[in-house]
Amino acid sequence: MRIGIKKENRQWLGFLGMTLVLVTAFFFAWYLKTKGSDVAFQEGPCGFSQTLHLYCPGCGGTRAVKYLLQFDPIRSFLANPIPLYTAILLLRIWVAFLHNVVCCRELHRSTADVQKQENGDMMTGSSRRWKLLYQWEMWGILVVVIGFFIIRNLALVLFKWDFLGDMAGYW
Repeated sequence: MRIGIKKENRQWLGFLGMTLVLVTAFFFAWYLKTKGSDVAFQEGPCGFSQTLHLYCPGCGGTRAVKYLLQFDPIRSFLANPIPLYTAILLLRIWVAFLHNVVCCRELHRSTADVQKQENGDMMTGSSRRWKLLYQWEMWGILVVVIGFFIIRNLALVLFKWDFLGDMAGYW
């Protein structure tokens, strides 16, 4: 006897968990937008920025979240693309869970239904499950973090372009 959670039930649990994460994120977004306009996770620049006078991959993340809450995705991306990429990725995973739960139920078919399906009487194209996280999305995380770190610091050093304004005095 095999004990465990059926695949269909795991999809439901994943969907409910992801919905809870998104509802919690929207609640905190609303709370920060209405109550906490002066949110900061640290005072002053980080140790990486103080020592090397360059931006670390996380610099500007809090400002990016604030711009995202103000529905300004361009400024959010320019401050730091990681929160925007994460929000898009979480929404995409939620849609995949929704698709898998709603469209891909594993129905117990009788032998007559299987015979109808073999004869072409039933539609079968929409019962394929979507992957929750693709390999290219994982590589995308790496490209966004490292790529933006390099591009932002090259723009700072070579062209004196500083969107955040924290390092403009040094360079």
